[in-house]
Amino acid sequence: MKTTFITCASLLLAWTALSWPAAKPAAKFEFDKETPLWDVMSKLGKIKQNMLDTSRPQSAQKGLELVQESQTTDFNGRKIAKIASIPCLACHNAQPEYNRLDELDPQKRLIYADSAQMPFLPGAPFYGIVNRIYFFTEDYQTIYKNEPKDKLIKAAHVDLRKAIQACNQVYAKGRELENWEVESILAYFWSLEIKMGDLNVPEEDMQDVSYSLTTNLGNAKAVNVLRRHYPEVYPATLTAAQPVAKRKKTSPILNNFSNGRKIYELSCLYCHGGKKYADFKLDEEQSTFLFLKKNFDDTTSRFSIYDALRYSPTSKSNRSGTPHFTQQRLSDQQLQDLRFYIIQMAKFGDEAYEYFKHQKENSRQ
Repeated sequence: MKTTFITCASLLLAWTALSWPAAKPAAKFEFDKETPLWDVMSKLGKIKQNMLDTSRPQSAQKGLELVQESQTTDFNGRKIAKIASIPCLACHNAQPEYNRLDELDPQKRLIYADSAQMPFLPGAPFYGIVNRIYFFTEDYQTIYKNEPKDKLIKAAHVDLRKAIQACNQVYAKGRELENWEVESILAYFWSLEIKMGDLNVPEEDMQDVSYSLTTNLGNAKAVNVLRRHYPEVYPATLTAAQPVAKRKKTSPILNNFSNGRKIYELSCLYCHGGKKYADFKLDEEQSTFLFLKKNFDDTTSRFSIYDALRYSPTSKSNRSGTPHFTQQRLSDQQLQDLRFYIIQMAKFGDEAYEYFKHQKENSRQ
């Protein structure tokens, strides 16, 4: 009886093995330098954000045209009215601003911008914007209270679509965007998402990430490892300009001519040269520098570089129109270097370049 039971059991196991397919090991998740960061993060369990709404019409190409030129054609081929008087790329770069995404130091970015001949701009770059979780951060959420468009800024804090709307209406002096326009801009932004090769993750940490992807263990730790190497949030401190007495303290010891030149050429002239994106024209004529110098310390003048570059709650012209440089985007030291450069150009003209050519490069923030 016992032998019969064992035989039947053996036959049953053999039949089961033949009837059901053998279990297959889970497919290994492979990634390389071109793998989108969100693909890896999603595999590790992080909820993907800023997703496209596939039920809405959208076109990354039309989004690119809206960002570059503030204009495109609709899906019937008709040219639309401009969405704003200032295009997005007047204030934002589309490419990374430094060779490390996690490095936000304004002086390092300025030196990199000069070497790459790219503009030095007030807005955070569009590269990797879909990988961020907050927008219009910190002071934008406090200082803008009770401003005419504070509701737009507040709503934009955790919603990229609303951030696109707020930026277009508050800073670009534009209209409310239609759904397909927002979705197309978002589709373009997805073409700028961070790739794994953009991250400077040490090999040892990357092995931990690979282990989690293979075993599904330690996923939260792996996510945090990756988060340390790119900005999910860009800090924003909107500061008033220095008191007049402090502004006046410039010298060849305190300030750097070359540093000021970089800011003037890569920032000021980028928008104001030939009135490219601004009504007020700037150039490199000595008379222009004399005019700027004359208005430095007039706290009521819209032609003061301090009023133009800093958030100025008492200003008649620069509360929400002209984009502001936060302290993280332009330091007080850099602003004073710009002042020093303008003073020397107003005094010596082009001879200033020869006079200061041996001044040591300023590497401090």
